[in-house]
Amino acid sequence: MSRQRPRETDDGQEPDPRLMSRRGVLRAGAVAGWVGASAGVGWALNAGAVRSWAAPPYPDLVFHSPPLTPYVDELAVPPVVTGDLTLAAAEGTHRFHRDLGTARTWGYGGQPYLGPTIEVQAGIPTRIVHQNRLGPHIYAADVDTALDGASDLDRTSPRTVLHLHGAPSPPGSDGHPMATFLPGRDVVHDFPNRLEATALWYHDHAMGITRLNVCAGLAGMCLVRDRYDTGRPGNPLGLPSGEFEVPLVLQDKMFNADGTLGFRVFKLVAAGTWEGGMTGDTVVVNGVVNPNLTVARGLYRFRLLNAANLRTYHLFFADRMPFWVIGNDGGLLNAPVRTTDLHIAAGERYDLLVDFSALPPGTQCELRNDEAPPAQSTVIGVDVLPRVMRFTVGAAQGVTGGPPASLRGGTSQPAVLPPLPTPQKVRTVTVSQLVAVRWPPAKMTLNNLRFHDTDIDRPRQGSVEQWDIVNTTDDEHPIHLHLVQFRILHRQAFDATSYVLLNPRPALGTRWAPPVGPFTLGRPVQRPAAWEAGWKDTVRAPSKMVTRVLVRFPTADELGFDPDSPFLSPDGETLQGYVWHCHVLDHEDDCMMLPFRVVG
Repeated sequence: MSRQRPRETDDGQEPDPRLMSRRGVLRAGAVAGWVGASAGVGWALNAGAVRSWAAPPYPDLVFHSPPLTPYVDELAVPPVVTGDLTLAAAEGTHRFHRDLGTARTWGYGGQPYLGPTIEVQAGIPTRIVHQNRLGPHIYAADVDTALDGASDLDRTSPRTVLHLHGAPSPPGSDGHPMATFLPGRDVVHDFPNRLEATALWYHDHAMGITRLNVCAGLAGMCLVRDRYDTGRPGNPLGLPSGEFEVPLVLQDKMFNADGTLGFRVFKLVAAGTWEGGMTGDTVVVNGVVNPNLTVARGLYRFRLLNAANLRTYHLFFADRMPFWVIGNDGGLLNAPVRTTDLHIAAGERYDLLVDFSALPPGTQCELRNDEAPPAQSTVIGVDVLPRVMRFTVGAAQGVTGGPPASLRGGTSQPAVLPPLPTPQKVRTVTVSQLVAVRWPPAKMTLNNLRFHDTDIDRPRQGSVEQWDIVNTTDDEHPIHLHLVQFRILHRQAFDATSYVLLNPRPALGTRWAPPVGPFTLGRPVQRPAAWEAGWKDTVRAPSKMVTRVLVRFPTADELGFDPDSPFLSPDGETLQGYVWHCHVLDHEDDCMMLPFRVVG
């Protein structure tokens, strides 16, 4: 099928034929001026997670969901499926809150919204037949045909492709964003599952409409089990299982008054136009608005996934009750990390233990958030979302005993995490936002390249590379690499203004990734938080900082397949390699995403 690519002007900027009215441009300019003037203004947030500064001095510029009472609906827990399976993406209806009407939604595997939790065994291959049974797009009015890959056909016959996020998958089964297929067709994915016990997730990855497809419901969790972390009673690590192991899929949504799903946030952006980032005003967990979970008096294991389009969450209990992080994207840590708070960006997963055993029946524990949205969203009126969910302690007795003392290195435990490797190559990559002739006036790029440009990174199989992720923007970007896992070395502030001024950026389409070393500031580097110490596939790259990660690119023998093998898309197009991208889904669609190849 044909794929529309954006037109570009001689200077590399992307015009949009849907021009705003003169009045709209003037109002947008006023807001842009406010954004520019406010970019350096800080704000204070306390545990109550409310904005402490005055409301912006202009009319309401964002859409709003109807007000909803929190904690009145019980948390829904997705069913668990195992073995080879057929996973159809199809439409359903779902009620997100008792006071909302039903909404058209999408789901996987017979679920009306989201998908079942897939459970696989490490080292045992799984075959999934992915079926596209979608009807007209739920967000048909929000398809932006100026984005690479998107077309009018996506409104009526939306494309899809399945990506198992975090898994070392063969190129043809990885969910390449160009390997999409239309409704009525099936595609077979083979997953070797050569990795340790961990939590992955699966989701749509269709070029140009990923943000819409995932927000409509195409996402789910996948738990990898092994001989140490079996997920069964009496498992060697002594971790909670069964009803005491609960997935928590965290998202934020926009709702219309009738309960149907909305997508637009900013009123000045026309329908059908990319608007920078879907920041919903209502938290949903497992598809339920601010749910309640009644828990037994004991230890629980929560498999936490941030499946939001954009938001990072800073989570804590309202009374600052401690909990333990025992794992992240790539599996278990060496030992539980006791903490009272946790940052989790879009695409990240964390494995948590919470002990309710000392709390009397009837105790209510609120999980809260105080992470501000990006500055550009904050100044137009997008709020912090303070309420996430509530846990109500019941009378039943749960799992007794606290967290294990260690998770690796002991009897019946996996080996300890290896020391940080020494890189053979340092590779600088840049994250930037260019000025575009449209509203919002931002063009997302990695290395100043577009998706189809050929100057891509080609790391060698078996090598270890240090990637210096240089974020020149005012936003945090969660960066995800397909196929591989990495370790975080550190983060360091740099002089972004001098970096850009002294390294003039060429026209869009020419690689721009100057070394950042001369521009780093003298402050101490920021070591990763203790709960970031393990293997990762997605990393928070804060604004005006260089985030350094150590990546090992596996060999064909280790993987059991050639990672550089060409393959055919369902449309018969020859594709090759993997992608790395920002996991803000709206940025990925714009297209803050590039291919890379792991060569022999």
